[in-house]
Parts: sequence; C-alpha cells; structure tokens
Amino acid sequence: MKTFCRILSALLVALMLVTAFAACSNDSSKTTDDETGKPTQGGEDTTPSGSVSGETSEDEAEKVVKPVINETFGGQKIKFAVNGEGLQSRSIDLGEEDDPNYEVNAQVTKRNAQVEEELKVDIELSYVGAMQEYFSVLQPILASEIYTYDVLGLYQYFDLGLALGDTVGSFYNLLDMPEGVTNYLNLNAPYWSRSLLDSLSYKDVAFFVTGDLCQSYIGTMFVSYVNATMWEEFAPKIKAAQHSGGYTDIYDIVNNGYWTLDLWMELAQMAYLDDGDNTPDYEDQAGFMTYDQQLNNIMVDMLLAGSNIRYSTLDGEGTPQVAIYNDKNNAFYNKLYQLLCESRTVTIPWIGGSDGEEGTYILDIFAAGKVMLNVNTLAGAEEYLSNMESDFYVMPLPMFDHEQFNPDSPSKGYTTQLGDSVSQYAICTAIGEEKVPAVTATLELMAYYSKIWVTPAYYETALKERYTRDPRNPEMIDMIKEGIYTDFVLIWSSSLDNITWQWRQHFTEKGKIDNNLRSWNRNVTGKLKNGLLEQIETAFWVEK
Repeated sequence: MKTFCRILSALLVALMLVTAFAACSNDSSKTTDDETGKPTQGGEDTTPSGSVSGETSEDEAEKVVKPVINETFGGQKIKFAVNGEGLQSRSIDLGEEDDPNYEVNAQVTKRNAQVEEELKVDIELSYVGAMQEYFSVLQPILASEIYTYDVLGLYQYFDLGLALGDTVGSFYNLLDMPEGVTNYLNLNAPYWSRSLLDSLSYKDVAFFVTGDLCQSYIGTMFVSYVNATMWEEFAPKIKAAQHSGGYTDIYDIVNNGYWTLDLWMELAQMAYLDDGDNTPDYEDQAGFMTYDQQLNNIMVDMLLAGSNIRYSTLDGEGTPQVAIYNDKNNAFYNKLYQLLCESRTVTIPWIGGSDGEEGTYILDIFAAGKVMLNVNTLAGAEEYLSNMESDFYVMPLPMFDHEQFNPDSPSKGYTTQLGDSVSQYAICTAIGEEKVPAVTATLELMAYYSKIWVTPAYYETALKERYTRDPRNPEMIDMIKEGIYTDFVLIWSSSLDNITWQWRQHFTEKGKIDNNLRSWNRNVTGKLKNGLLEQIETAFWVEK
C-alpha cells in the first residue's frame, strides 16, 4: 500500500491535465463558483491536446456494446460520495429538489433501477459535498482507512489532492487492479473518456476516470452566447465590419474563421447604447459585458481558452517547461486590454456587489435581452436561458485572430476548456478486494446506460434542443467540443503562483504587459522546478 506514495503523487501531474480552467484558488476566502460566477453553496500550438471525444447520438448509442457481467451481488450497497450539487450529484442519483419529471432526471432514475435489478445492488448517494468543504471532510476518513464510501466523485480542482499526503494509498490504480480479483471496468469502452484517462495516467497509473457517467463532463464546456435578435438588428453593420470577412450570417462568420477577438471588439463598440446617464452600467445596452471584481472574473479565463493560450510546453522527456513569456501571450494580453478596457465593454459589479449591495449576474442580463455577447458554460443555458424571450445562438469562444483558423481541423481551430468541477471518480481501497467486483460492475453498467439513455437526454435533447433556439446550433456544439484542450501549468495554477489569477488581476495594466509576463514566467519557473515537481517526484519515489 505504501508504494502508492510515489504513484499517487505523480498521478496528480497528469491528473490535473484532464480538463482545463484551473482558475480557482484553494483560498478559503473564495466564495464564488468558477464555472458560473454565482455564490457557492455551503504555447502556440493550436491543436487541442487531451481532447475529449464527442458524445454520440441516440442512434449511435444503440451500437455501444453492453458489458457482459454474469453475476449478481446479493443486494450489496454501493455508496457514492460526490462533491457538487446539480450536474455532479444528479449524475449519480436524484436529490429531494431534483424534478423527477425532467427528462434527464427520469433517465437517471431509469438507469439506476435497471442496474440495481440486473446486478442486485443498491445504489446510494450517501454524501454530497460543497466546494472547498469536501477535502476537509474526506481527508480524515480516508486517512483512517475505515470503510465509509465505495466511490468518490471528486471536484477536479479542489479535491484531487486527496491522492497525496495523509491519504496516499486511498484509491485503487484503475490501470492495475488487484491480481486475481474480477474487475469489470473496460476503460476502452466509449462511455469512458479514454483521452482524459490517458491525460490522467502516469507510468501506467491512474486513479480517476470520468465520462458519460458525469453530466458536467460536457455541461461545463465553455462557449459563447449571442443574442440572435440583436445580431439581426446590426447585420448591415456586421457585414461591413473590418473583421467579419464580409459575411452577415453568424454561421458563415464562424465557419470561415472570422469569429475572433478582433470582431468582438467591433461588436462591443457597435452594439453599445447608453441609457442616458453617460455612464457604462448594466442599464445600458451592451455588446459585451464583464465584471469589475477582477479576482473572480472568470470571463478572462474563458477568453484565454478561446485564444488557445498556453502556459507550458513539454520537453523530450515529458517534463513541463514554463512558456508564459512569448510573443503570442504578449499580443493576447494587449487584445484583452483593448476588448475589456477600450472597446466600450460594460463593466458591472461582481455578484454580491460591494459594501453589501446586491450584485447582478451577467447571464441574467443576457437573458433579459440587453447584451449581444456572453461567455459562459454550456450548462448555463439550462439554468438561466430556458425562458429567454429573444432567441440566441451557442457559438465557439472567439479565436485570437483569423490565423488561428484551421479549416482541416474538426474544431476548425476554435478551442475551449472544461470547467474544473467535472467529477472524477475514484474507487476507495478501504472497500477491500472482496467488494471490487460489485463496485466495478456497478460503475461499468451505470456508465453504459448513461451513454445510451442519460447522455442522449441531456446532451442531444436538453442541451442541443431545449436549450438552443436554432436548428443549426447542434453542429456548432459538436465542433466546439472537438477543441477542448488542457495545459499543465494552467491546471496547477493554485500551486504555481496562481498564474491564471494574474491575468484577471492585471489585465488593466497596459504599460506593464511585457514586464508582467516576464515576471510571471520567472516566478512560475521557480515554483515549478524548486517546488511542485520536486514535491511530486519526492513523493513518487518514496518507498515504504
């Protein structure tokens, strides 16, 4: 068991490479969720790395081979602990406030009943944790090695550290399960994300897996939203814009690579209309809107993702090297300043406001029809836009410039990231080897039925139809998710000078752009070489 020290710690190197956007900090004072911005409850390469394979349609899902499990388990209880309400918890089982008539939830209930009947098990969602509280709750449980839960659904950013420290050895290596014990996991099956698993694995070791079992696997993907009514209103001006390529139709603009930050700066200018007080605020009509509280301005992170900003490269031995200071990042820094500070982008107070005043959430303002452009998660449409009166488009994040366009790529050069609240599932070693067959069989069959029942209901029906307003939008969503990428330094931001937060806090400092990038590159290099990598390798090679 103790040899897991070297394995589990090193896993975290690749582990956090799974999905991007580690803009969160583990600072206990943080009170907002980085995916939604709502209060919490409780490199130059344009080819995406670690790309997530797309979900299948219902017809394609029917072709998925069902796992063969020729035994039952006498009513054994399979206990899940999941961090995150909403997408994370309802992926496993419904809570008291979940609408059982909502088609996605109905399919989850159907799936669980089918798995329980086939395997003779009892699926139980035993615990749902809140962001930043889960680690402190589970650490003493795992350190004690006392059986409490079978499977943990961990919040990717905050909780994967449970593979280190006092809890080393708490999870089975999914790529090397106990010899002689029946293991029903088929990690090459299409309902598991093999591409993410490969990013998680390190020297044939991986403790976390995700895929169709988790609705946030795609729900937290970053996209842009466009008010269709406002788009049509400004169509003549858009066609004449310098960076629209001469197109009017938004699909033509996207498909021909003109959906860029350069165009967004023009759109922000042309759509702005002051309400008469000569002060940019949320009462105005806006082309684009952002927050004045820079520390939590996750919209900066999303714009970074669309421009395919990289913080590191890998050397010939696979060791990450910091690459923050380069011409591309310098140019992006300047464009970010221009968009948010010089293009009549409207800035409003952060959620909760300041001095105790109530704040306003930008996606609510977008839903009210007062903003042309917004960036958020794909799942944001489910909660905030289902009753929006104006039609809207779901589009990729804007590219850095037209040079990023790649018509031969499945994503056409558009890039994005997944939110860091994606559940990563781990099997606790405290269950003992005798329960491995029941737990792995349950996970495998739940993932299979998620692929053929839950995913079509959530992705194909809810996200593509109920929460989009245009029949051409589904093809955009498919294209967007082909561009998911990740970056080592970005994912480890909280351990590396919170580098993603530096962009948020300093994008208004136009005269310091070059110096800031140099400084960040130097600081992160020091923390990487003399801190994080050393700690990981030291832990990895400990023999006990």
